[in-house]
Amino acid sequence: MIIFGTRGVKSTLKEGTFHCPQCATQQNYKHKKVTKFFTLYFIPIIPLERLGDFVECQSCRGTFIAKVLDYQKQPSADQFLSEYEKAMKHSMVLMMLADGEIDENEMLTVQKIINKFGHNDVTLDELEEYVEEVKHRNEDITTYLKKVGPALNEHGKEIVIKCALSVAAADGNIDPEEIKMIEKMARIMEVSSTHLKGIIMEVTQPATQTFSQN
Repeated sequence: MIIFGTRGVKSTLKEGTFHCPQCATQQNYKHKKVTKFFTLYFIPIIPLERLGDFVECQSCRGTFIAKVLDYQKQPSADQFLSEYEKAMKHSMVLMMLADGEIDENEMLTVQKIINKFGHNDVTLDELEEYVEEVKHRNEDITTYLKKVGPALNEHGKEIVIKCALSVAAADGNIDPEEIKMIEKMARIMEVSSTHLKGIIMEVTQPATQTFSQN
């Protein structure tokens, strides 16, 4: 008697680590596929069709659809604040360096912004050391800003732009190179040119009105 039939056979496509929804932590996984085979005497002989695939957690043995691998756990509030502090500190220093000159009022403005939005207050001496560090590293404005930009709402993005404008205006003149830097910051955070113009007008217009009244 010839015994034949079909059955599903599992095989591993790839392995790695992922955030398991069931364990709520990073765990090892196996991405498996199930293939329908023609069997002869219960032995898989000929693959017929792919029935599907799934991800199996190697800790809890829970199974999930493959899209679970696209999920990245959101960083904790402390992690985000740390990245935000780095982004503000780095961006404001680069803003100060944009016109090629460092004014005392710019230093004081940057110090004030860093101490307002950071957890660790910096002295002017510490800020000067960081400025020299930034000069030598020659990092782009995107280094930290691109990490926090997607997590900021419109108000948060406006705060960053307004802080940059206050640094640029601290020496009494907003240089074209400083405007270019601000425009680049806006692009990184996906702030539209129309929105940016509105922010700039909001920051500079009160000073213009006061001047005209005098």
